[in-house]
Amino acid sequence: GCVMVTAGANQAYANVVVALLDAEDEAVLFAPFYFNHRMAIQMTGGADRMVLGACDQEYLPDAEWLQKRLSEQASRIKMVTIVNPCNPTGVAIPAARLQQLSAVCAKHDVWLVVDNTYEYFTYEDEGHPPHECVSGDHVVNIFSFSKGYGMMGWRVGYLAYPQRLQGELMKVQDTIAICPSVASQKAALSALSAGRPWVKERVRGLSENRRIVIGALEAALGKGSVLGGSGAIYLMARLPVEDDFRVVVWLTDKHRVCVIPGSACGAPGMVRVCYANLEVERCREAAERLRRGLAELRERGVDALQE
Repeated sequence: GCVMVTAGANQAYANVVVALLDAEDEAVLFAPFYFNHRMAIQMTGGADRMVLGACDQEYLPDAEWLQKRLSEQASRIKMVTIVNPCNPTGVAIPAARLQQLSAVCAKHDVWLVVDNTYEYFTYEDEGHPPHECVSGDHVVNIFSFSKGYGMMGWRVGYLAYPQRLQGELMKVQDTIAICPSVASQKAALSALSAGRPWVKERVRGLSENRRIVIGALEAALGKGSVLGGSGAIYLMARLPVEDDFRVVVWLTDKHRVCVIPGSACGAPGMVRVCYANLEVERCREAAERLRRGLAELRERGVDALQE
């Protein structure tokens, strides 16, 4: 296989979209999806050719749905994208499901693109699935230094892909970015010397933040309203009202706490909550603001949003 270093994982995904999809091709995103993936497809002219895939009750990509959809005679699907662990849901995909999805794509000669940005953010010590990769002549894997090594502004990611894609990807790379800055590449090499143990030790420190935020969401909205927590740095919560964008603006303006509207991820009526990037005490303060706001919303409904 081949490796291509890119200016972050988002550029890596854009490279793949341009290299793989022609004007008539369709692409699958499983909802809830990562909003930048949708935007990459939209920006390259594929807005009308996105197929939103189904997830099961555990918010895992539904392999049976994919098998059925790809078996349709008129299918023009050329690429399927999954994120593992998932942004926005915070759900880690077990190895068996990954292999199942990969086998379905291989059977139908469809590319499987796996975004592994949150590969280090798994919580197997608490019984959740570890991160796994799949490979094959139909698989493209995307990786990032931004989250695991805290290098968001340095913009370094990379692709791992089959040799047969080399020519097309090189055309795109040479047109868009050529390469990340040399300084960023050297910083990334230094980060690799610290390795997985350094990252995992810091990921373990997120457990308390996750516990605090889950507690706040469940206190406000009730058990069963919170999704995720097995991977990445996100949770999703189902709101008591449908207009999630309006709720996000209201939470920001009145309660001074920021979340992402689920409608941006194909999940209207929900919000995405991040529990990283805050020290525990600041996280506790943010979670309390969120709890108060959502409790008010649950009690008063849309009337709360009039203020």
